[in-house]
Amino acid sequence: MVKYLAIFFQVLVPVLCYSQIINIESKRFLKDTNGFVGTTSANFSINQNTDQVMSFGINQHLQYKRNKNRLLSISDLAFIKAGRTDFVNAGYQHLRYNYKLTSLITWEAFVQAQYNRVLLLDRRYLAGTGPRFRVLKKENIKIYTACLYMYEYQSQNNDSVHQYNNRISAYVTFSIGLKKMEFTSTTFYQPHLADATNYRIANDSNMELGINKSLNFRVGFNLLYDKRQPIGIPDLTYILKNGLTYRF
Repeated sequence: MVKYLAIFFQVLVPVLCYSQIINIESKRFLKDTNGFVGTTSANFSINQNTDQVMSFGINQHLQYKRNKNRLLSISDLAFIKAGRTDFVNAGYQHLRYNYKLTSLITWEAFVQAQYNRVLLLDRRYLAGTGPRFRVLKKENIKIYTACLYMYEYQSQNNDSVHQYNNRISAYVTFSIGLKKMEFTSTTFYQPHLADATNYRIANDSNMELGINKSLNFRVGFNLLYDKRQPIGIPDLTYILKNGLTYRF
């Protein structure tokens, strides 16, 4: 029982990052000055009891801004194994370039490599480009939307299924910040250009509510509905999480 509780708490956070659609909006730096800004982290642990539980993770988040140009690089790798069972075995590399055309329009281009062995996604390679629009930007509320073209290759179910897809990747993202509450939400819609029945819808939402000066309550929800999931994976998957944050 102790082993499975340990696995649960190790798996909970990494799983949230490895749905089939990665929410880059939640990973943008808000810093608008020129230069580099970034974070990096790594972890490794081995727990030996009735079975061996091994976990490993790397996260790198880097941004470079120069006037109207912005380059974002995100890498994430997570692996958790108990005995012979993989609970998490996933990772991705994302590169995104932004060029600010006007105060309201930014042109984006991106490439991404991704895998998730637990969800039977062996490889997914993406490349896309298109405009991003600032709908509203005020002190307490921000709304952005985009409609990008995306080319996709993916291999599923131990390389037995290969797909080559042309998709639209459209999203709407907004954030609301009040005195004791902050809410952010991004919704994606990714239809196949030649097949209207082949699409994905995803939502990533988070709310943080201040209880007092040091204690916050957090709720997060991640949902994915994919009409072409790998064989054996349900069309609808979701995660609901909540917890407390203490600052001192």
